[in-house]
Amino acid sequence: MVRRAQGPFLVPARVVLLVAGVIAVGLGTFIVLHEYHAGQVDRLYTIIALIVALFWLACIGLGFQGYRIGLFGAGAIAFVQFGVLAANHFVSGPAALGTFVKHEGLPVATAAMALVPACALIVISVGVCWTNPKARNPRLETIALLVASLAGAALVILQATDGVHRIDFGTANTEDGAFAAAIVASIWLAGGLWVARVRRTGALLIAVATFIVCYSFVTLHLVNGGTSMSEIAAKSGVIWVLISAAVTVLAAACFVVALTFLARSVLRPRREKPLA
Repeated sequence: MVRRAQGPFLVPARVVLLVAGVIAVGLGTFIVLHEYHAGQVDRLYTIIALIVALFWLACIGLGFQGYRIGLFGAGAIAFVQFGVLAANHFVSGPAALGTFVKHEGLPVATAAMALVPACALIVISVGVCWTNPKARNPRLETIALLVASLAGAALVILQATDGVHRIDFGTANTEDGAFAAAIVASIWLAGGLWVARVRRTGALLIAVATFIVCYSFVTLHLVNGGTSMSEIAAKSGVIWVLISAAVTVLAAACFVVALTFLARSVLRPRREKPLA
């Protein structure tokens, strides 16, 4: 009997590539247009960037169809896009995120942070698609954790957007705090994908990301000197308080579940191989 190959995700990796790719191309185009409007790039740079975006979209389509040249192009552009984004908007300088937001508004901060996990998912899915593009894991017992990871990553980005608005990341500056939030969202998403089959790796990633979220909430909002929930409500509105509370509760729940997964995988007795 031939055992059917299974992928590491609940959905085929090529679907992850397609969804993350379309989101990344859209966010990247949105950011470039606002960079041009803010005078951070010239017209030639904008035209070249839009052409690259179309080429990126074509590579994603080819990668979805299983062509390795498309996979290589999609992964390479995602890697370069991440580097350009980090070098321009997540460091101090004329194009720093804090300055960018003052010219173009808060949506550009949300887009910049969301582009980081989108690029990360593209690179991850390209690696899986290289050998196993269509296979998936049919066991659905971790689907709730995947949905929670998707929701948690989105809430982390929104919570960090409010942090950019209030310039409130503790001792970190706006760029460092926003970049850290984007990385945490990426780790949480990656864990939610991997936990379907690679339980220990996925659960460990989720545990790390959710611990950081909970720890950040305690240090930024509950200890002396932090920004209280009433201050956030006064400066940003009640909806942002609810977002901050929701992401913390969700992170705490996922942290407990991830630790349970890790404990079960470690304590489960190994089956002895039968003697030949």
